Amino acid sequence: MASSLSLSATPRTVPYFALDVSTAFASLSTKEKLYSHHFNAAAWYGSMVCAAQLSVESPRALTLFYSLFAQNSIQALRAFSETAGDVAVDEFDRFLEYVALFYSNMGNYLSFGDSKFVPSCTKKSLLSILRSAPCSATQGLSPTEVEALVEQLYDASAGRTELGFAPRGTTAYYGPDVTEANVEAVDAVLAANNISPLNTRVFRAADGTFEVHVASARQAVRDLPSSGSEKVRLVYGDFHRAMSMVVYHLRLALPHVANDTQRSMLEAYVRHFESGHIDEHKESQRHWVRDQGPVVEVQIGFIESYRDPRGVRAEWEGFVAVVNKAQSLAYQHLVDGAPAFLSQLPWGKTFENDVFTKPDFTALEVLGFASSGLPSGINIPNYDDIRREIGFKNVYLANVVAAMSFKEKMSCVTDADWEAFKSHFMTAMQVGVGIHELLGHGSGKLFVKKADGTSNFDAATLNPLTGAPITSWYHEGETWSTRFLDLSNPMEECRAEAVALYLCVLPDILRIFGQQSVEDQNRTVHVVWLQMVRAGLIGLEFYSPDTKQWRQAHMRARFCILQTLLRAPNSIVRITHRPQERFLEITIDESRVRTDGHRAIGELLMHLNVNKAIGDAAAGRAYFEPLTAVDDEFLSIRETVMALRKPRRQFVQPHTRLSTATGAVELLTFDSSVAGAIEAMVQRHRDVPLLL
Repeated sequence: MASSLSLSATPRTVPYFALDVSTAFASLSTKEKLYSHHFNAAAWYGSMVCAAQLSVESPRALTLFYSLFAQNSIQALRAFSETAGDVAVDEFDRFLEYVALFYSNMGNYLSFGDSKFVPSCTKKSLLSILRSAPCSATQGLSPTEVEALVEQLYDASAGRTELGFAPRGTTAYYGPDVTEANVEAVDAVLAANNISPLNTRVFRAADGTFEVHVASARQAVRDLPSSGSEKVRLVYGDFHRAMSMVVYHLRLALPHVANDTQRSMLEAYVRHFESGHIDEHKESQRHWVRDQGPVVEVQIGFIESYRDPRGVRAEWEGFVAVVNKAQSLAYQHLVDGAPAFLSQLPWGKTFENDVFTKPDFTALEVLGFASSGLPSGINIPNYDDIRREIGFKNVYLANVVAAMSFKEKMSCVTDADWEAFKSHFMTAMQVGVGIHELLGHGSGKLFVKKADGTSNFDAATLNPLTGAPITSWYHEGETWSTRFLDLSNPMEECRAEAVALYLCVLPDILRIFGQQSVEDQNRTVHVVWLQMVRAGLIGLEFYSPDTKQWRQAHMRARFCILQTLLRAPNSIVRITHRPQERFLEITIDESRVRTDGHRAIGELLMHLNVNKAIGDAAAGRAYFEPLTAVDDEFLSIRETVMALRKPRRQFVQPHTRLSTATGAVELLTFDSSVAGAIEAMVQRHRDVPLLL
């Protein structure tokens, strides 16, 4: 068994891909470029929040690395290190790889998997590199402080290798002396006072008071009334320097909006980041959803709650992207056909939204995505009431998917399946992501009873899983995440992924994406399904045997789908595992996808959707947790998965700046390499300082 340190060492072969947005950016008007630039700056001013949400050492290390390379070119620093620090070439390259991966994840925990990675160079080499550089590069840290920081970066002891509540993991959303039980009690006080935890962190003061730090430009303190023994105080002004600059650039973007809806959206954003009040962010999202078909698409705030071990506090995210009109046309056809496609889902009209409000669905070329990682598709906002009353938007990040390439055979598939992957992967991604976001996350009704007694459901409705009348629902103010907590993200991702499998077999959907012949349709369906079950298999990398915890919501979701298909009568999935040879292969019976496979996924969807609809967290947990438990057979498979694993691709993003000569917006691009990732960090944060 490999040591935790070797398993977490920075890989030597991380692939870097530069995002190409040059053609799309060139098509923008001067006004649109200025709008994009200032919103992009606002997004990146908040990015340091991601580091602060990860670990106490991440912000200090990120600032140190930026300072080091801002004052020294890679070539000069290499020369300093070799001559003054006696650092070997290979060791210096390992250091560069660590810095690039650190910046790509905005900290020292992988954005996909929540596991810590440490430098693969020695501590001695890393310290020599820092000491041989100019003293000013250490940001005023004393030699003792630098050594202490380096020790933290290499710490792979128990409880430090993954994110989570102590003692299993570590998190910077909460102070080190704040327990999971404390957080539950604090969140109950917040709920009683109608305060969202979305943009907060929790710490314990010296007098025992729990301080809920709220991200905002303005600073203020307010004690909350509590019926329990806990004293809870709101402390506004968390990250106030960064939030102030976010507000500053959003105001600079205001003169360049395309319409009054965008103006109202930005004004609500400004109020939110000034005050920290979530109601203002929700108001911004109402305008955002109504801003249909913009040339430049934007989003900013505390959005996704994947990294909070409790599943309710959100990570910083801000993005700017240019709409790809040609690719967006296919998604608009998918939107137009959505009511008919949704009627094919197995739960029937009662458990589907009464009215489908057609959302915006666009393919985007990302200009900047300021967070710890980049997805391939998004369905937001995550506010249940806004989704129910107004709607939502879907985006497909086209240049992120386009940057993915396969230079060598994918593991765990046959040669024939590899040929199918190469020819139909891009279409399968468009189909799978499109259905996942629009018809997966966009489907399903939540049964809600308001405080005045009115509801959006019939109390006599039968639960199709039990045959008895429903006995649970959501009360006003409750959400899917507050009911299902840590299971809300993996269960929802599982539901969306399962919808993609269930509906991708429809010829009408496949024709939307250019698959006209029966042969092409069958190949695309095969790749969508095979890609899913393979992901469920290799997703075992993101399961921790020591803590018996999943570190990644999407991979837990895909493992659930894999287990569902394996346990179904007449399973269509076969796994061949020869551990001594490190051989692992997964196949599916293509001829039975539309029969036995489809039937099994339909049953899974019934459980996931009905339990979500009525808010039955106990039944949902009882169904989902056994399907995602990892037994001895799969622990053995996991060892082979770990032996075969390859590093996840990272992206090098472009940067915008204002020309000092003309005031025009310039687009800066960087190489698809470790050096390109570091250069992007330096150029970006010369213009957008790293602030907390």
